[in-house]
Amino acid sequence: MSITQKISVLFGVKAPDTAVIEVKPAAKHTPIPEEHVFDPMHLRKLLMWVSATTPNRNLMLIGGMGVGKTSLILQFAARMGIEVYSISCSGKTRFADLVGTLVIVEDGSTKFVDGPLTRAYRNGGIFLANEITRMDIGEQMRLVDVLDHHSRLTIPQTGEILTAHADFRFGGTGNSGGHGDETGAYAGEKVGSMAFMDRFLKIEVEGLSHDAEKTLIAKIVGGDVKFAENMVAFARDCRKAFVGEGGGCRIDISPRATIMWAKVACEYKVSPGITQPLKDALTDVVLNGSPKEDREAVLKLYEKFFKLNE
Repeated sequence: MSITQKISVLFGVKAPDTAVIEVKPAAKHTPIPEEHVFDPMHLRKLLMWVSATTPNRNLMLIGGMGVGKTSLILQFAARMGIEVYSISCSGKTRFADLVGTLVIVEDGSTKFVDGPLTRAYRNGGIFLANEITRMDIGEQMRLVDVLDHHSRLTIPQTGEILTAHADFRFGGTGNSGGHGDETGAYAGEKVGSMAFMDRFLKIEVEGLSHDAEKTLIAKIVGGDVKFAENMVAFARDCRKAFVGEGGGCRIDISPRATIMWAKVACEYKVSPGITQPLKDALTDVVLNGSPKEDREAVLKLYEKFFKLNE
């Protein structure tokens, strides 16, 4: 049974009370709603994507690490009650990993077990292929029949031919949008086929605005707006120096890392024996394992924003 919800309440954005939408109750594979700041324009496009009149049911989210590509889809689906079937891709991911596999059952016979793509295709819901731009071109192109307007999915192991459920949606994420990585920051990112990418509606995700990020971090650290402002300003200065943004530093404090830093710092603050919770949290979340010279540069920048005795 569907439930009518105000868009302003459901997604925390400005919208008239007359703007309502039908949502489904949470189901088995629906993510759990968490704190999330929705960009109104992204939200409009996602609502169009899942609508019955969508011009393209294939959506690619493009952006740097930790800007919220995956969480945007997951948190949107969580509020809409849409099932999400996901997989993380790499250069070793094969078409069969998405479709499914044959398994041996107790009586010695075999049966086909649906993979995440097939489950979404049969039952409706979002198939989410994280970092799909890292897959080999040949494996990407095996998805063309699924992505086309007159979609179909042939299961190689059984010969079964499926037609898409009306609520099936194909979602993907990538750091480069199929053009490869010129920065050296994203190992494994491939130059893909434009024939593959041409089948997607493509949205660039740049992360939260300064004010939105500050508001989110302030909630995590107990409402201390000034403290949150310093954290966000520091993190954003680090992002500007990151190689992925054209700088020379190999350390990036992404929006995802900043959120984790704030959460860990709050835990460290109440942990006995930890005298510099903010600095220790930064070290454990971001700096440990990084190149020494970059680590030292980030710590010097840290001292610009925070005193040594927290």
